[in-house]
Amino acid sequence: MSLSDDYSLIDRGLHYLAFCHPAIQKALCEIENDLYGKRFRDISSDNEVFVTGMPRSGTTLLLELLYNTREFSTYTYRNMPFILSPVVWSGISGYFQKKSILKERSHGDGMQVSYDSPEAFEEVIWLAYLQDEIVRPDFLLPLGPGKCTPAFVRTLKDSIRKLLYLGRQARGCSADLRYLSKNNANVSRIDTLSELFPNSTIVVPFRHPLAHTGSLIKQHDRFLKEQSTDPFSMRYMKWLGHYEFGKIFKPINFDDWLGETGAPYDVNVDFWMEYWSRTYQYVLDNKTSNVFFIDFDKLLGSGEQVLASLAECIGLRDAHQLVGQSNRLRMPKSKQISSTECSINTYQRACEIHAQLRVAAI
Repeated sequence: MSLSDDYSLIDRGLHYLAFCHPAIQKALCEIENDLYGKRFRDISSDNEVFVTGMPRSGTTLLLELLYNTREFSTYTYRNMPFILSPVVWSGISGYFQKKSILKERSHGDGMQVSYDSPEAFEEVIWLAYLQDEIVRPDFLLPLGPGKCTPAFVRTLKDSIRKLLYLGRQARGCSADLRYLSKNNANVSRIDTLSELFPNSTIVVPFRHPLAHTGSLIKQHDRFLKEQSTDPFSMRYMKWLGHYEFGKIFKPINFDDWLGETGAPYDVNVDFWMEYWSRTYQYVLDNKTSNVFFIDFDKLLGSGEQVLASLAECIGLRDAHQLVGQSNRLRMPKSKQISSTECSINTYQRACEIHAQLRVAAI
């Protein structure tokens, strides 16, 4: 089933309206600030949690586990498509909300989502204000400290306050909620996030490079096929800034490893494993004191232990709410590749980085 099947003609029309003209999103954001600013401006945000890493590393699973503790507010599918004005859109869409029914997401990986599930929509804000700093024709650029504009910083922090306000409203109380983010692109902005949110925690999961590479290849092929027959799927991912797979794939050019060429037309096993190495070497090189690595393979094998450590690292009020979800952990569907499918040098480099990550993991 294609992504288009999940959206009616009216739904798709709203998405076109919201994303084809970014000025509309920004204008609605300003109107919302004028109308409702007094409601959320005094809400303080602290101890934010940012989950980031390569796609297929377990970021979505960690997002859901943390969100289920009920200690956080974040974006859900109900915030689409007007991401920059969640308060106004919540009021409007409340009149025609659809029933929340779980179904498998488009990745085909067994993850069940509904309209109330958390999802990675924060990148919309980054691209609305910083697209020229991030997006190139063939790749994406990391964003170091000092590159964020005042308008972007103001909008991002206001958006966080708005989500905290909506979270309190949904619970009918002044719950002490924290902001939770899942954004894989943030793996290229570790030091920038630490600069913007000095009291935050950044959680970076990783997998064994053979298993991770196999999953990346499978998803890239899946999205190539889907986007070849479903143009809306391709536009949807581009609107969200999800350049991770398929026909719009744009790798992140860590330390200029791609030069000016971007990804090769026919990405192979060596490319994906080298991309894995470049990503996690970049995080290791730019790691700040608030970054914590999660060994996804250890999480699957010793779930309660790893989740208890994670709860302590991020300062959960009730660790049991996270640890008690260890029964949700399961082995991924994708199969790992064989070490013989890539060059010896590429695999050895990935193994060395993986060993460093395991030592650094909680």
